[in-house]
Amino acid sequence: MSALGADPEATPDGGADPEAMPEGGAGPEGVPGGETGTEATPVGGAPAGPARDRPVSKLAVATLVTGILALVPVALACGIAALSVIRRTGRRGRGMAVGGLFAAAAWVVAGGTAGIAAVVTHGFKPKVTVQYSQNAIFKLRAGECLNGQPNGQSYTIVPCATAHDAEVFATFAVPGSTWPGTAVLQQEASTGCGSRVSGYMNPQLLGAGLTQVFIYPDLNSWSAGVRTMICEVRSSNGRMTGSVHNLH
Repeated sequence: MSALGADPEATPDGGADPEAMPEGGAGPEGVPGGETGTEATPVGGAPAGPARDRPVSKLAVATLVTGILALVPVALACGIAALSVIRRTGRRGRGMAVGGLFAAAAWVVAGGTAGIAAVVTHGFKPKVTVQYSQNAIFKLRAGECLNGQPNGQSYTIVPCATAHDAEVFATFAVPGSTWPGTAVLQQEASTGCGSRVSGYMNPQLLGAGLTQVFIYPDLNSWSAGVRTMICEVRSSNGRMTGSVHNLH
């Protein structure tokens, strides 16, 4: 017989429901002690430090310097070695190594372009035309008097009645297209002028203070088409006054 007021579903001795807590005293979520777990540190040691703390590869620096200075073989060797070391050790300087290699490659391309241009343009030199100007002395005519040196480089025509250095007594042309040489022209001028003295003046005056002078073209004048010989008479005693034409 039960006691009055007793709960028939009550747990004996007023204890807790034996199914209310699992055996072993496990807490919620099945974590021992009823505490929530935290993320563990990965096995294998601490991660690598920041990149700025790593040393710079000296090979990378050498690659950049030699690449800029166009030391192409050295730059290529240092660059390849630098990239290998950086990949293996994690050192800094990959950008410098790559930049040095690009600089070396640029020098190679520039040199190759210049070499190709030299080969292509070799033998294609522009044609050069040399124009020779005629010396104005070869425009003189017999009977003209002038002041100037016997070399015929420069002169001034003056009246024969005034003091003058020379008087032209003859001019003549020599044939030929090929340059005959200085000696040949000298001989032709001497012979040609000597044979024309008597037709202009008294030849005996040449032994009385007057001298025969002849001017012939040099190579440049000959190349310009000059074939004229100039025959002059000059005084060995200074300037002359008056013409020697028909003077006896």
